[in-house]
Amino acid sequence: MLLPIPSMRWAPMLLSVAFLTATAAQRVIGAADASHPDAGAVERFINDIEKDPVPYQAVRHLEASSSKLNESGWMEAFTEYTRESGFRYRVIAEGGSERIRNKALKSVLDAEQSGTAQWRKGALTRENYEFNFDSRTPEGLLKVQLNPRRRDSRLVEGAILLAPDSGDLVRVEGRLSKSPSFWVRSVNVTRRYAPVGGTMMPAAVESTADIRVAGMSTFSMTYRYSTVDGESVTAKPTP
Repeated sequence: MLLPIPSMRWAPMLLSVAFLTATAAQRVIGAADASHPDAGAVERFINDIEKDPVPYQAVRHLEASSSKLNESGWMEAFTEYTRESGFRYRVIAEGGSERIRNKALKSVLDAEQSGTAQWRKGALTRENYEFNFDSRTPEGLLKVQLNPRRRDSRLVEGAILLAPDSGDLVRVEGRLSKSPSFWVRSVNVTRRYAPVGGTMMPAAVESTADIRVAGMSTFSMTYRYSTVDGESVTAKPTP
C-alpha cells in the first residue's frame, strides 16, 4: 500500500450523515440541558440525519503524493450515484505518476464503487459513535466530539463541527481509529461540507499519513457538482 487511502475504507461516509433521534439531543449536548444556547442547532442536526445518500453527479479532482518517493499524481473523474445503480465513475483526465494513479487514486474510486451498500458501517450513527458536545471553536462553530464505539478504519476519532444557526455539518476532522494497514502508521483526516442545491454535500477530503515505505504522504479529493437529487445545480467554490 503506497499512500493513505482513507476513503477506500469509508468513502460511503463521505456521502451520508446518518441517524440520531431528537431524544438524543441532551446526550449529544452532554451536561447542558435543552435551554443551552446551542441546543437548538445541535437538535436540528440530529433531526436532519438518518437519510440515505442523495443521488448526484459530480466531477471529482483527486491528487496524491509521497515525499519520500518524490512522486505525485492526479486524476479527474465523472462520478454518479443513483439509488438504483449505486456509485459509478469514469476517468476523464489524469497525469503524473502511473503508480500513484493506479494504486491510490483509482483504488479510492474502485473501493467506493464496491462498498456503496456498506455505507452505514462508517456513518455518523449512535451505533458507530458516542457524541459529546464540547464547545465553540474560535471561528464560532459548534464542536461535538466523536468517540468511536469500536476500533475500525472506517471510523474517525475526533470531532464534527456544526454551523451555530442551522446545525448544518461543516467539517469532520480527526484520526482514523484504526490503521487501515500494517504499512500505515497513522492517518489524519479532514472532510469539508458545503450547501449545494439546498443540500449539504461533501465538498473536499484531505488526509495525511505516515507510510512505512513512502514516508509522509498526502491525499485530497474535491467535488464539482452538476446535479443533486435530480436537480441541476451550480456548485459553490470548495472552502
